Amino acid sequence: MYLDILIELLKGIGRFVLNPILYVAIIFTILLGYRRVITERKSFNTRIRWGWTETLFLLKDGWLLALGISIISIGLGLVVPLEYLVLFICASIICILTFYYTASAVYPLAIAFGVIWYLQAQDASFNFLWWTFTGNSMDLGLFVVIPAFVGLLLLAEGILIYRHAVKFASPRLEKSDRGMPAATYLVKRLWLLPIFFVIPGGLIQAYIPYWPQLTMWNSTFSFILVPVVIGFQQRSRKTLPVHFYPRIGKAIILLAMIVLLGAIVAPHIPAFGFVGICVAVGGRILISIIYAWTERDSGYAVTPQNAGVVIAAILPGSPAQAMGLQVGECIRKVNGIEVQTEEEMYEALQVNAAQCRIEVLNHDGEVRLRQQVIHRHDHYKIGLLVVR
Repeated sequence: MYLDILIELLKGIGRFVLNPILYVAIIFTILLGYRRVITERKSFNTRIRWGWTETLFLLKDGWLLALGISIISIGLGLVVPLEYLVLFICASIICILTFYYTASAVYPLAIAFGVIWYLQAQDASFNFLWWTFTGNSMDLGLFVVIPAFVGLLLLAEGILIYRHAVKFASPRLEKSDRGMPAATYLVKRLWLLPIFFVIPGGLIQAYIPYWPQLTMWNSTFSFILVPVVIGFQQRSRKTLPVHFYPRIGKAIILLAMIVLLGAIVAPHIPAFGFVGICVAVGGRILISIIYAWTERDSGYAVTPQNAGVVIAAILPGSPAQAMGLQVGECIRKVNGIEVQTEEEMYEALQVNAAQCRIEVLNHDGEVRLRQQVIHRHDHYKIGLLVVR
């Protein structure tokens, strides 16, 4: 029994490796890292992170969330028709290629649902490659299953943005309306979540009699591991990244809760499932528009100040990061010497070969003192990029 289940799981993993979404996502993350490095070098003559960083974190950030979604969906018996998954995969590839880095997983889920719903309503069908798509799989079960997946993936997206977006905020210098240098921050990320979906057919029903609970009443089921891509792109300018991106994450998490509530009610009132999908798509688009609009025609959070040198970025693993310095803080004194330019800052760093003492004005206007050992000839490696 357990051997058969293991074989089903291994088959699902094998299909994951053959899925084209996996390779499309990898290619796009490689291109993303390459373009980011070029932009950072243009602004600061150095890169903030290695060009392969996005590719290395493609799976790392989201695998635990993917495991949680898989466990929940399998435990609840959320069975998805195979033709829906094929439509979802096709829609995901189109969204990635079309929307670039703004392809939230909500959009391909909703597109696939809309196609099946339309085919069912029109009693129509169409052929694509070796697949024939009809509306036969559209029944009341999908009005529960799809909103549930939409809500779970929205929740995962909100958590990923809340926890990880700030770390990948890439700075770039531009001129303000008054011709002054200023920094803006752009996050472009793709996260790949390997999620197990349950589809009709297979060996599971023979060994788990109660499975499924919220399905289309098929007799047997199989596992298939599908790479689900979550794309995110948003620019901050007026608001510091440390505040801006967690706010977006919280807004998406709240939207996910509303959609999941609709999925809970949907078994009794199927219309709530359809409404939940519409709310998810409309809400996700609205969140992107609102936060983009609030940052579009406003001032800059990171601009030069008369009080000192403003931090635009901090290199990972640098002494500046070890000191706990943050983007947007203003360096007032270095080793007791007042500084107002980048040159003055680096000259002051050479004063003390054993201990570097930096006085900064934080985001709340409070003065704090940070210190770190920096060798005399390594002062230029402190890891600070400033607005100049």
